[in-house]
Amino acid sequence: MQSPAVIAAYESALPADPRVKLKKAFGTPAAFVKRQMFFGTFEETLVARVGPERVQALIGQAGIQSFTPSPGQVWDDYVQLDLTLDPELLAALAMEALAWAAALPKKGKWRPSYG
Repeated sequence: MQSPAVIAAYESALPADPRVKLKKAFGTPAAFVKRQMFFGTFEETLVARVGPERVQALIGQAGIQSFTPSPGQVWDDYVQLDLTLDPELLAALAMEALAWAAALPKKGKWRPSYG
């Protein structure tokens, strides 16, 4: 469970767009468009799906790193954002993530595979 500061930063940065659906991903707050997650929380940070090229342009800036939810598991189209970043930058990256994910094909419903 995230701290109130993480939840507040997430809610403050969320784009006000009717296409946005709020759900949970891995038990934490996340925002989706066309069934594609584009913005959410992870531990005491935020994550934004901005695409691989943009990730490479952003990582290394103070407070921004590639999203690695577990060792060796890099999500190459997401950045992980510290709460120390300017709230306006967080909101801009959330909007950018919405635009990126909205351009992706609609994701199908998840179905478990039994092998």
